Amino acid sequence: MIDAILSRAADGERITPDEAITLHRDAPLEDLGAAADAVVRRRYGDEITYNVNAHLNPTNICVVGCGFCAFAVWTEKDERAYAYSVDQLVDRAVELSDLGITELHIVGGMTKEYDLPYYEELFSELKATLPHVSLTALTAVEVDFIARISKVSHAEALQRLRAAGHDTMPGGGAEVFSPRVRKIIADRKVPAEVWLAVHREAHAQGLRTNATLLFGHFETPEEQVDHMAQLRALQDDTGGFQAFIPLPFLPGNTDFAYLPGPSREEKLRTIATARLFLDNFAHIKGHWVMLGEEITSEALGYGLDDLSGTLTEERIAHATTVQTPLGLSEERMRGLIAAGGKRPAERGTLYDRVHRDGVAA
Repeated sequence: MIDAILSRAADGERITPDEAITLHRDAPLEDLGAAADAVVRRRYGDEITYNVNAHLNPTNICVVGCGFCAFAVWTEKDERAYAYSVDQLVDRAVELSDLGITELHIVGGMTKEYDLPYYEELFSELKATLPHVSLTALTAVEVDFIARISKVSHAEALQRLRAAGHDTMPGGGAEVFSPRVRKIIADRKVPAEVWLAVHREAHAQGLRTNATLLFGHFETPEEQVDHMAQLRALQDDTGGFQAFIPLPFLPGNTDFAYLPGPSREEKLRTIATARLFLDNFAHIKGHWVMLGEEITSEALGYGLDDLSGTLTEERIAHATTVQTPLGLSEERMRGLIAAGGKRPAERGTLYDRVHRDGVAA
């Protein structure tokens, strides 16, 4: 039965949630990876895309306080707290632009000082200063928070943010949709229904977004697949997701530091299952910061076709005990892809090819 499911999925046929659970639990790892790689090769050959980007985190002060998060602090009185002004962030963005970035990834803590007018000003100033740089900003959870404290609807918040220069949304805040797991790791965070509603509205307005799954803590394979099934259903309706990003849980410096985190096999198994099940997602993106460089290269044969970028000054994952660099040079990124037996190609935020000096990167 497993061979038949793998064969159908490798050929691009849609498999059921129960079949995906069977593959996740019982398929031989190498066979699972080979089927996922067949999907990638049929779509993209041996090409793996990446982008040259950098992170801006306006503040690490956050009123939500998720147990799995090592990045945020509760109050400005915490010695680790920081909160940047619009001018400070624009100045830093200008410095980062010298690295040749095509995208700024902007997420951070949630606190009432960082409301809708703040982000409208930030996006407007960034676009005026760096019109060629795309803004991938604000998770659905942040959009919901900003809308609530500013007393507007999700639709109005997104309309105003887009008018200010908001280009695409990242996929963070999804964690695991299971209410059981959410109660353990993020009991103060809005439920899955809100995350999905914000993305549905973003898609309706023409805003492309990503989706994530935080795995390797308390969730079961059934809950992983249910999470993916809800994403697949929304994608069937809207077609607005660009990529799915499986994020391995990093327990260091969190309330769950006693957990081991996902093993190599768990990482590869989750990535491959996602590629086979999410037939309507164009891309499965690897977040090398959390996967680790070695497993990222290996996972290029298990269903990944895209990497999360050079990620200069990534701080959120690095607030744990992860040992990956704070950013990769483009040369190192391309080497990581080559080490996985694939061919690197630079892309923009909307997966257009980037040309540098008249040559496709």
